[in-house]
Amino acid sequence: MAKRGQGEGTISKRPDGTWWARITVGRDAQGKQKRKAFYGKTRKEVQEKLTAALNEINAGTYIEPSKMKIGQWMDVWLKEYTMNSVQPSTYARNEHIIRKYIKPIIGECILKDLRHDMVQRYINNLNSEGVSSGQIQRAYNLLKNACEQAVINEMIPKNPVLRTKYPKHKVSEARVLTREEQEKLVKVAPLYPDGNIFIFMLFTGLRVGEALALTWDDIDFDNKTAEVNKSQTRYKRIDGKVVYALGVSKPKTETSNRKVPLIPKLVDMLEKLKTENENKKLLFGDDYNSENIVFCNAEGKMSHSSNIRRRLQTITKQLGIEGVHPHTMRHTFATRGAEQGIDIKVMQTLLGHSEINTTANIYTHVLEEQKVLNISKLEPLL
Repeated sequence: MAKRGQGEGTISKRPDGTWWARITVGRDAQGKQKRKAFYGKTRKEVQEKLTAALNEINAGTYIEPSKMKIGQWMDVWLKEYTMNSVQPSTYARNEHIIRKYIKPIIGECILKDLRHDMVQRYINNLNSEGVSSGQIQRAYNLLKNACEQAVINEMIPKNPVLRTKYPKHKVSEARVLTREEQEKLVKVAPLYPDGNIFIFMLFTGLRVGEALALTWDDIDFDNKTAEVNKSQTRYKRIDGKVVYALGVSKPKTETSNRKVPLIPKLVDMLEKLKTENENKKLLFGDDYNSENIVFCNAEGKMSHSSNIRRRLQTITKQLGIEGVHPHTMRHTFATRGAEQGIDIKVMQTLLGHSEINTTANIYTHVLEEQKVLNISKLEPLL
């Protein structure tokens, strides 16, 4: 027997035990009612599909599935199916990929008309235009996941993105400072505004977002440790939207929460910074650095990661060091540890890696280099 879901269309149970619903979505050119059907294994599943369609109709945003364009569906999928399941920063990155690499190229194509060969040409064109393999892979994954949801929603019969061949992801070798470059940076960086953060990252392995989010409460001078329990974020959810907002959030993984040891050089540097911070509070009042940030900017506010990146580029350019970015400090820390024989599990903990393979990749590279060096030393004896 057909039932009404709170006046939201007709819901009926089918002979095979599944459920379906019907709703009027408009009228055709002849004035006849156009009906839309929804199917599901449970009444609740069908009710949710029906309610979503009704909300769109009432808001004037409903689009007949047969006319839905890929760009329109990507917007719907991103908001309705990923908003609350990914980090705001991930959502913002995905929105950027869709806006830059999907919508301008195949966004106007009707979703139901998308074919496997069209997807393959799309991927090939991205590659020929010089888009990085990493960006192509992200675009591919977003399109694939959105089409998979379209299959579940019975908008298309099968996913045309599956089994598409795309360029192999090229993992560029991590830039690591040589010992000579490291010594130059350690000597010069403190002379620049924001320069101390690079020294700190070099000898702790912290990510730039983790270092920028540190507060003085995280520094334990007695036990000579720094506690990592948050990271800088540039986006947050407000009223169902992801908006730009500089702040802090919990680390992405549980393993990122950790305590790292501070060598005497860092303890001395931090003690001086803390004294300078307290003196500025006396000079400018308690409003100065009210958030208690360790590496605050000249105004006592949290520095933006992009400003830190530009500062590092300025310093290294004047030193004649090329290809360096903030993450280079982290790779250099890990490499020096591998060179000194620090146990890989210990290094994994220090870096906050959730997978030991990530740490192992660094160690393998170092061991291979050391093997080459050892062989070169033996060559004169052979």
